[in-house]
Amino acid sequence: MPGVPSNKACERCKKRHLKCDETRPSCQRCASAGVECPGYVQTRKFIDQGASVRRRYAPYRESDSKRSTPDVSRRTTRESSAGIDIDESTAGEIISQSAFPPEKAAPSAADQVLEVSQAVFGSSTEDSRQHDSSHAHAQDESDRNSPNQPAAILQNDTVTTLEQPWTVLNRDNPQFSLSPNNTFGDASHPQGNTPVHFQHGNAPTSARMQSLDSQSPRSEKEDFHDVVSELMTDTEHEISFLIRHFSQFIAPWLDLSDSRRFFATYVPLRAIDNDFVKYSIAALAAKHLGQMKGETCTASIGMFTTPATMETYLNAPDVDWFLKAANYYYLAISRMSSSLSESYMPSSSAVLEHPVDVINNWLRQQMHNSPPSATDNSVWKRAEALIMTATVLTMYRLISEPGERWQSSLTGIKPLFDSLLQLYGRSPDNPVQFSHGINASFWNFARQDYLASYFSRLPTYLDPTNLPLWRAAGLPINENGKIISTSDTFSSHEDLAFNSLTWFLSKVTNFLAHFKASQLDQIVPQSPITAPISPPSTTSWLNLSLELQSWVDRMPETFRPCLRLNNPRDTSKVPEVSYMPFPEIFYSLPSCAAAMQQYHFARLALCLNRPADATTNPTTAFDRIQSYREVTKEADYRCKEIIGISLARPQSCARIYMPAFLFAAGQCLEKPAERQILLDLLCGIGADLGWETDSEIQKLKALWGES
Repeated sequence: MPGVPSNKACERCKKRHLKCDETRPSCQRCASAGVECPGYVQTRKFIDQGASVRRRYAPYRESDSKRSTPDVSRRTTRESSAGIDIDESTAGEIISQSAFPPEKAAPSAADQVLEVSQAVFGSSTEDSRQHDSSHAHAQDESDRNSPNQPAAILQNDTVTTLEQPWTVLNRDNPQFSLSPNNTFGDASHPQGNTPVHFQHGNAPTSARMQSLDSQSPRSEKEDFHDVVSELMTDTEHEISFLIRHFSQFIAPWLDLSDSRRFFATYVPLRAIDNDFVKYSIAALAAKHLGQMKGETCTASIGMFTTPATMETYLNAPDVDWFLKAANYYYLAISRMSSSLSESYMPSSSAVLEHPVDVINNWLRQQMHNSPPSATDNSVWKRAEALIMTATVLTMYRLISEPGERWQSSLTGIKPLFDSLLQLYGRSPDNPVQFSHGINASFWNFARQDYLASYFSRLPTYLDPTNLPLWRAAGLPINENGKIISTSDTFSSHEDLAFNSLTWFLSKVTNFLAHFKASQLDQIVPQSPITAPISPPSTTSWLNLSLELQSWVDRMPETFRPCLRLNNPRDTSKVPEVSYMPFPEIFYSLPSCAAAMQQYHFARLALCLNRPADATTNPTTAFDRIQSYREVTKEADYRCKEIIGISLARPQSCARIYMPAFLFAAGQCLEKPAERQILLDLLCGIGADLGWETDSEIQKLKALWGES
């Protein structure tokens, strides 16, 4: 198939950097200047995709091109897109491969560009640039007149090429294929991993490459950068761009209840000397960019200053960030596994193993060894690095998962922290108190755990009655399961107040799970042998309500809103004078906004799930109606508070957990205008933050009968 010229301008216009109208056989600009047009050079570029493609196209002859044009066109697109196959079911096989064998010295960046550029464009021959001009003109006319004509005709052992080489990676094609024997890059390479090893046949000579470079202002090396930019991983600029993106936009999500900002401050520092930390950060940042379609928030970019180099990425909206994210995720898991076991062998199945399971295996090994002492910090530092990596990679999974699936990504956190607590307890000179990094990771898992429990109506993995675990995480709990009350318990510690509320919410969601299980057992008994599940008692409901009220009475002053508009104007209906049915409630700290929204969510859940008993049940019809009115009144108040905090649009770290609370409030709304406001809030979270909200939107529409 004839290759498409890389630059269609005539030689004179090309050298003078002028726009050429490309008129054949002589351009109009040369004719107007009264000079002879030197003509057009047809430079064709080919991408060798291996012997299998050459064998498949070997029977193809130029004489058959017109007769089989439709078939070849479809086959060309399919084959060129299938140059690299990725099976979506095993995302771990989307991996990076080294272009250089381990026994060779790592070449310079310029040598890498030249070698892989030769591999990409190696099928171009000198003779292809010596065609008769009339034949080239006739072929160009035929290409333009035939919409189904393929981009190139195969000649001898050459292989399929496309007009733009980077379309060898078709984002719409879910299949890519790489050799399973080359799943890892060379560890000796100074830049980590060069992702793809291009197989090639006839590489051009240096003189030929120079002649290609001199034919247009845009050299072939620049074209090569466009070809492999989507595949290239672990380059200095890309890693810098992704780590900065993580630090600025994603780390605050993980530091919601940590005023010392462990994930924003310390995790990027640990990535300097720790490959699996670095690759986990890059994986999450790349996946977030994929969710955002390559767009980044411009809040940190000045109005009159240009962004720094590491804040920008060339053609970011056109890059397949999901491919890069899966690549980095696989590298993170493999480096984590290899760092824990000297006998670790690379395997494509390693990516299917959850990072928490990898750490659990390592902790079980440590349990058989002698307990580490307080002076030997190597084990504790490694445990901290592993757990914070697992936290980042868990967020990698949850960012695109609906709430019902969260529990499948959290199955290993209970044995993880139980083993860690036991390991801490075995050291006589080490207090049972988690380090800063483990503590920050624990509270992220605890928040995700109770939200997963709410959606699935299953008990949390982290048992709120396991008091030693919550004490090790920093909560001052006495033997009776109560927060120790001191004058400054909450008054000056927002983190402690927020984390204690997370503990209460774990109790609330376990209460809901118990309530649901008892209802299902009454409808369909589990087994005639086992005892039926008794519904939760009113006493447990009252205890939870009293604990939440006690928390409000002791919360810090910063947990009060600093701004409140009870009747904000609806600016979407200007110039009409219209007011929103909900208030806008703004908090100075995003952690306080998130905490208060979670508090109202807990009160709403208890209000709508109060167990009935003979003592508290209304006895008359009037009493029952009055009870329903009180429930409706409180539910309406809690919903307005939840939606009002969302309407004030706090920082992103508070917004990412809002879908669950907005979903709970949305089930209580009846007016179409109110429902539309709530749907707009959910859509805004998905659009602004790349967070998965479609499942909540679809479920609400189904409940409202709008689907």
